[in-house]
Amino acid sequence: MFRNLSFLFTAALIMAILATMGSGPALAQKAPDAKADTEAAAIDHEERFRNKQFPSAFECKPCHPVQFQQWSVSNHAYSNLSPIFVSVENSILSKTNGTSADTCSRCHAPLSAVLNTMQISNVKRQQFAREGEDFLGPVVEGITCVVCHRFNKNYGKRSARSMITQGDIFAPIFGPTNNDIQLETEKDTRLNLVTEPGKKGRAIHKVVAPYPFLRASRFCGNCHSSRLPPGVHNEETFDEYRTSQSARDGVTCQDCHMGKVPGEAKGFDIAPAAVIGRTETNARRRSNHYFAGPDFSVLHPGIFPHNPEAVDMANYAQWLLFDHKKGWGTDEFEDDVADDYKFPEFWQDQDLRYEAREILDTQFELLDWAMGQRDALMKAGYKVEDVVMDPANMANGLNFKIKLRNAVLGHNAPSGFIHERMIFFQITVRDSQGKAVFKSGDRDPNGDLRERYSRYVRSGEVKFDKQIFNLESHFMARTFWGGERTQLRFIPFSATTRPFIRPPTAPTAIHMRPENTRSFKNSIEPGGYRWAEYSVDPDLLKAGETYTVEMKLIAQAMPAFFIHVNAGVGLDYNFSLRELAKRIVDLSMTLWETTETVKIAN
Repeated sequence: MFRNLSFLFTAALIMAILATMGSGPALAQKAPDAKADTEAAAIDHEERFRNKQFPSAFECKPCHPVQFQQWSVSNHAYSNLSPIFVSVENSILSKTNGTSADTCSRCHAPLSAVLNTMQISNVKRQQFAREGEDFLGPVVEGITCVVCHRFNKNYGKRSARSMITQGDIFAPIFGPTNNDIQLETEKDTRLNLVTEPGKKGRAIHKVVAPYPFLRASRFCGNCHSSRLPPGVHNEETFDEYRTSQSARDGVTCQDCHMGKVPGEAKGFDIAPAAVIGRTETNARRRSNHYFAGPDFSVLHPGIFPHNPEAVDMANYAQWLLFDHKKGWGTDEFEDDVADDYKFPEFWQDQDLRYEAREILDTQFELLDWAMGQRDALMKAGYKVEDVVMDPANMANGLNFKIKLRNAVLGHNAPSGFIHERMIFFQITVRDSQGKAVFKSGDRDPNGDLRERYSRYVRSGEVKFDKQIFNLESHFMARTFWGGERTQLRFIPFSATTRPFIRPPTAPTAIHMRPENTRSFKNSIEPGGYRWAEYSVDPDLLKAGETYTVEMKLIAQAMPAFFIHVNAGVGLDYNFSLRELAKRIVDLSMTLWETTETVKIAN
């Protein structure tokens, strides 16, 4: 369908011009100039994204399109854009008077840490310079290509301040094999590859230095094993792995998280590492750079996944104004939109809205693929093995239990930052009329489970759920009186009004725990299991009645109260608490569900 009359007029004009040009030789004569113009435009486009300190992933994309696409929608690519990460870090910096420094950023945003741009709103960051805007290059890309492929140490904690090699696109990179494939590819003069500045052609890294450590689990441990300044161990995935069956069997993190099947060690694709134009390099093991994990983006699709076309079209603030949910840029909306409909100034042009929609359609397709990867990973890790229903009667009520196993042999489930991971059973018992007589694992109006941090529970508006099964863990902090209580942040309680983060005064090995904070883990060990047990009181039941027990296992990135407690410093991208919490709940996954029917005996 044509978009508007101006398009029809333009098309007719072009056809008239072509008709006057004749055929064959005249068109052939113009072709070389057109090709040169296209190549010049492509070079200009690449130059806009070029950075002297740390190359952007956009610079890697022309030769590594598959890896770029997988990475662009990954948790690594999202790590610094996440509004929740930004609010958590800024909240901690505020509560500790800045003394926590770049504790979070050095892993979530290594380039932001080294360039000291941690507290800048992501809406103000750009991937290339526009008029009147600051250029922060690949800072917005979080854990981008150079964070792993410019890191060449086999020891120590990763720190963007000292270990990521700086340099433009021509600087050496580090790969799991060697430079043989690149040397072979450089011999193809048709590709016009250049490995040093000042020459025209396709700019690539000078050399691929062998760095087999990239395929070792210890490489992941640089960030996936960390302690916070008070000494508490908050990220223990690699530590769990070191003593696991997977480690004993030689199964690496990469085998499960970068292989063909998310969450399972079933091998890797054998494919070209680079595709230059239409030329493919020699096939070898090619890893999946999506790094499947439990989280997912809550951002506007114009901002994430990372997409050069989207960045070319509009900045983040402008994309936030594009209301894709109302159908902007679709025929259904544009054909019926009222003449006096108020669009933001930037999006008033209909053709621009159509072009934006075309970009978003590719974004949605990529997000759907990523959702499938995430779903496969989570379902590979959590297996419900048994449901045991006891004989139900008016004397004992309705009693049943569910056996949940961690099918992962490499780490706990959940793992990572377990102080926000929610894995819970949602149980609803209904009578023959469909009325719910018992619930557990249901959410309050804020999206929280009915537990101690629910504001509705605290205000007495909803009842505390005594039977809730949730694998979320907590920080435990020692109080002024010597006891302990759960805590939402790792900031220790202090008798002073201005807490400062200082190194522990005694090694944690002496007391086998930090002085003032520890983790209370509620996750399931590798290969282990846990029973969720439920009991419905006889007072809620009727003799002879048949009840349906609906059971679901749900994974949610975090509780709404975790967003709430960190929101005092504000939320990036102009999010409201309500909207952000709703998106988190909407992105939760049902990993398993079933129903059982039970008739109550006298």
